[in-house]
Amino acid sequence: MNLTLVKNAIKDPDTRQGYNTLAKATFRLDFAPWYNSGYFDGSHIPYTVFDGDKAVANISANVMYVEYDGKTRKYVQLGTVMTDPEYRGKGLQKFIFREIEKDFADADAIILFANRNVLDFYPKLGFEKAVEYIFEKTVTGCDGAVKQLDMSCADDVALFKKYYDMGNPFSALSVTDGFALEMFYLGGPYADCVYYIPSADAVLVAEKDGDRLTVLEILCKDADMDSVLATLCDGETKVQLGFTPQDTKGWNIQPLCDDDTTLFVYTKGENIFASGRLLFPLIAHT
Repeated sequence: MNLTLVKNAIKDPDTRQGYNTLAKATFRLDFAPWYNSGYFDGSHIPYTVFDGDKAVANISANVMYVEYDGKTRKYVQLGTVMTDPEYRGKGLQKFIFREIEKDFADADAIILFANRNVLDFYPKLGFEKAVEYIFEKTVTGCDGAVKQLDMSCADDVALFKKYYDMGNPFSALSVTDGFALEMFYLGGPYADCVYYIPSADAVLVAEKDGDRLTVLEILCKDADMDSVLATLCDGETKVQLGFTPQDTKGWNIQPLCDDDTTLFVYTKGENIFASGRLLFPLIAHT
């Protein structure tokens, strides 16, 4: 073996291809359309181990700025954690993480989301589980014009960007510089989930599933939240927020129980989740 670590493998065409090949083989993720569309802004930084020209292990450091309780924090969220099956058990993930830890010693927190297969691994690196909460209530729909935006259309992307820059005034915990990450989602699994509501002067990212609605973003300058939600609901609809609301009155709040999206927080940084009923924005997961 001839192992080398490439920091920010996405910058060079050859190492970017190797990183993408490993991501497709591991998670069926293809970063090429997102990168080629010009949305890569440098905040997604893959730390990739190569054996020759083959990518064999990776952890990506995603740098983001989190607004909570009147303070902006620098967070690093780890993602795309993967190892080629032939190279597992060699300590590559621990080696990569220690490099990330050194390079981002100025971060307020390092976090990640893990699935049930690796819940015992991250405590060995110094991470602890954090409890998140979900916010649900039933909303009665009302009539109102709704336009579904086409995220392959430049004009609709420009409209979305205009409202993204306004922010989500209802969120108590926001990622303030996540446009590139959101466009990764909106070019993929949430491409059909973006709606413009003229009467509220708002754009929503929301996923409909029968009589359930998961609202990931409400982007506007000023609006009535209940009226916005009602416009997108059909009849009696159970609404779940994909973010922490500023005003929790009227919301049913329960601990999130999902072993496939368990939040871990590195113990050497802050842990805002230990003292508040919070949900890290679902659309900001990496």
